[in-house]
Amino acid sequence: MQERGSSSLPGNIKELGISPSAGGPRNGLGFAMTTFFLVAQMAGAGFLSLPKAVANCGWIGLVMMVVFCTGVGFSGTRLGACWVILEERWPMCYRDSCRQPYMEIADRALGIHGRRLALACVLITLVGGTTVFLILIASFMKVLVTSVSICEWVLITAALVMPFTWLGTPKDFWQASVLAVTTTTIACVVILVEIILEKDLHPNPVYQNPTVSSFALGFGAILFAFGGASVFPTIQNDMGNRKLFIKAVVVAFAVLLALYLPVATTGYAVQGMDVKDNILLSVESSKGIVKAALMMEVLNLLGTYIITYNPIGQMFEEVFSIENKFGWKRCVLRSAILIFEVVVGLAVPDFGKILNLIGGSTVTLCSFILPPLMYMKLVDDKSNPSWPQRQIELWERMLLWIIVGVGVVGGIASTISALIAILSPDSFSTSCFSDFYF
Repeated sequence: MQERGSSSLPGNIKELGISPSAGGPRNGLGFAMTTFFLVAQMAGAGFLSLPKAVANCGWIGLVMMVVFCTGVGFSGTRLGACWVILEERWPMCYRDSCRQPYMEIADRALGIHGRRLALACVLITLVGGTTVFLILIASFMKVLVTSVSICEWVLITAALVMPFTWLGTPKDFWQASVLAVTTTTIACVVILVEIILEKDLHPNPVYQNPTVSSFALGFGAILFAFGGASVFPTIQNDMGNRKLFIKAVVVAFAVLLALYLPVATTGYAVQGMDVKDNILLSVESSKGIVKAALMMEVLNLLGTYIITYNPIGQMFEEVFSIENKFGWKRCVLRSAILIFEVVVGLAVPDFGKILNLIGGSTVTLCSFILPPLMYMKLVDDKSNPSWPQRQIELWERMLLWIIVGVGVVGGIASTISALIAILSPDSFSTSCFSDFYF
């Protein structure tokens, strides 16, 4: 999503996969850098909660990971195809920059009410997700610097990331994606090795059958780990050749599964039901290598936060008709949104509860339900004979409806379970405001 009046990309970025479009004069992200952005956007907080999610679901949770990865990945490719359809049918409207691409797809496919639903879901998903990142960074820093509380670290982290939230579009901070992917990979390897080395500390791991409530919570956490679809159109909109986005999605989800599956399997196998919500806090934190992994994950989350926060700012700027360039209005608006996230993070400083709620509700809508519905609606629309004609094969249509069905049933159950957990008396006792930190 390029800003108006922006110049061509720096030459050194071209080596990293940002290249001019083969189909025209538009510059933007290339295939390699787009894949980096997709992995970076989804591999932030998701993998940390997966061992606990598997524990909540039982061993079937591993099967769910593969199924969800495949299902959400396929939905992501259909979402990418939706944007290509918009460019084919309304080239004058969508060949240039667009600050609300997901909502534009929903508008063309489902009408104004679909657009409003998509806007609400995307905003809640992104605001909730970035709030989770703030809490996670604070919890890791608390382990590294014990003299500062988690609540105080939330404030420090917010002050640190605030200037970076003022940046324009993903092409302005491509370095964040490289940082996020590199640090996540290192953290995954370190966690995997440490879990295996500490196997003797868990001689008799317990594997319990899941309850309806725990299974629903695990559903939400697993889906959150693969739930980056709300940002996909924003990243695709920044590409030089947007038709390559579908291939980038396939590669990105393959990389995610390669990172996620070993950590989730080993964590649950070794620690059983004792595994914590955050797998990094389930290993001995006094070791130097673990502290290094914690620092790597902090850097990863900082990069992921910047990437994920950007569409929030762009959407609110569109709502308030703020010009798409750097200025004081952008800084004030984006800073105000960040302050709101800080308040939420201080009120519910348990990242697992927020993650489960978002994963079961808006992430399910954005990743499982809306993309298949919008794709089928756009393809089935034959109202203009001049449009390029597309067809959906029977197997594909059946798969899309299965994805929607799984999302509806699992999403409702997960959302209800997460709300019950958040509204329990124990949640209020852990609030930063309950102890008057200010």
